[in-house]
Amino acid sequence: MPVTPTSRYYGATVFDATDTQGTPHPTIAMRLVPPPDIASSAYQHVVSGMETLEYIAWRYLHTSAGWWRIADANPLIFPLDWRPGMSLALPPVSERGRIERTRRF
Repeated sequence: MPVTPTSRYYGATVFDATDTQGTPHPTIAMRLVPPPDIASSAYQHVVSGMETLEYIAWRYLHTSAGWWRIADANPLIFPLDWRPGMSLALPPVSERGRIERTRRF
């Protein structure tokens, strides 16, 4: 199962899960690590109005594609179920805007 370097699952262990027919399929776990305690997070955001995880990721991480990083830093809640007034933990500064150079000159 190829996993691209930009995937949230890059570097995760791939294992075989057998379906009801007995056929093995390459599988990766849903979450790599349990989320940290939201109260201990250095950065938090209170959801307001019609904000989505994609918008909040664009605002803080400068890319809407990073929504899953915010989802992983919080309790397991469906991304569209965040409501105004709920507090979100944001990824640490060390992970914000991290650039991985893949092109060699």
